[in-house]
Amino acid sequence: MNGEKIPFLSVRDLEVIYTSGKKTVQAVNGVSFEMNKGETLALVGETGAGKTTIAKSIMRILPNPPAKLLHGEIWLDGQELTSLSEEKMLKFRGEKVAMIFQDPMTALNPLMTIGEQIVEGLMLHQDISHGEAVEKAGEMLEMVGISQGRFAEYPFEFSGGMKQRVVIAMALACNPLLLLADEPTTALDVTIQAQVLELIKDLKQRHGTSMILITHDLGVVAETSDNVAVVYAGQIIEYGSKEAVFHKPSHPYTRGLFGSLPSMSRNQKRLTPISGSPPDPTCLPGGCIFAPRCPQAKDSCRQGVTEFQEVEQGHFCRCRLQG
Repeated sequence: MNGEKIPFLSVRDLEVIYTSGKKTVQAVNGVSFEMNKGETLALVGETGAGKTTIAKSIMRILPNPPAKLLHGEIWLDGQELTSLSEEKMLKFRGEKVAMIFQDPMTALNPLMTIGEQIVEGLMLHQDISHGEAVEKAGEMLEMVGISQGRFAEYPFEFSGGMKQRVVIAMALACNPLLLLADEPTTALDVTIQAQVLELIKDLKQRHGTSMILITHDLGVVAETSDNVAVVYAGQIIEYGSKEAVFHKPSHPYTRGLFGSLPSMSRNQKRLTPISGSPPDPTCLPGGCIFAPRCPQAKDSCRQGVTEFQEVEQGHFCRCRLQG
């Protein structure tokens, strides 16, 4: 995945664990990827695959304890984030990287008006007066389709879709270089989903923002992304352009994800789900981590390390059957 120019974002060999009593959850296991400025990368996979942990590692907001970053480097716009002091990272958040959280209700303070919550972030990261911050916050609300007249209202006065718009306005208020969107449409109905996705795409293009989109919805990936990383049990098992992954899925898990989708073009009576469940992250299997669920697995798949290999230019897969 290395190019000639220096990537805008580079995550290198990231390892994160969670501890609970005597148990250790292996949440992220050697994840590496790169992004260029202005691109959108989708992290796709089942619930519990480690997608949100990757994003929180970039934001440096993992709860410690129980989370612990064991290994890895995260470079964003020439700055290595894991070695930054908390004081410097506090400035970096919002100004360089921002996050849209999955549940807008828990991301908003119920005791503050939505306008003042945007103002708070602006004054923390920009050298402006309170009056200027109020004016900018009102403009951000208008930009996401909310009247400035609702500046002094509280989160409980907004619908789910409107709350998500407020969270997007908060995330983009300081024009961050990188936006982390953690399943931003999961709690919304289909019509509002489409509106929010179109809004994010429009604002991203307007500000030239790069984005990591976390989702398990392949339809959303097709609409918004440039590249796709398929995450399974804390590892990226397939990576490539959207076209490569959608048209030539190489890993059995990726093919299983597409096989689980209903098709309007095939005479299909039943879906074909992936058998079994993801492995216990406190006791991951040896060899290929997907082998226990893979219909094509051989004895050799259950031993040794499964390397990440290039199956075609820019398209990578972690599967011995591709060797």
